[in-house]
Amino acid sequence: MDKLKILIAEDELSVQKLYDKGLIRETFGKKFACTGVEALEICEKWNPDIIILDIYMPLMTGYSVLKKFREEYGDTGTAMIMCTAAHQGDHIKDCMKLGIQGYIVEPFNFKTIGTEILKYYQEGNAAVRDV
Repeated sequence: MDKLKILIAEDELSVQKLYDKGLIRETFGKKFACTGVEALEICEKWNPDIIILDIYMPLMTGYSVLKKFREEYGDTGTAMIMCTAAHQGDHIKDCMKLGIQGYIVEPFNFKTIGTEILKYYQEGNAAVRDV
């Protein structure tokens, strides 16, 4: 099996390290972005299979990145998973309307994060789970 290309858009270095530790190299090819703008730039060149978005990032929020992909680019094939401490109902509903595959509430368990992401990717639905 080829590695799944995953882009993690997360501005907190400590959280990036948890992803790096939890997403095994045999399954995932990983790239990291610290801002929404950087995430878009990486996507143009790298074309990831999965994009993990934190909602609150500098320059451009994860929600804005999601909206740009779904509405402006018309991209419905890339798996988009929100992973954020923001878990208010409105955040989740707004993201689900834009066709996310999952919504993970931080803090997450780095030991199970890879399994959760794979479930969302394989299911391709907008179920909401806590890790």
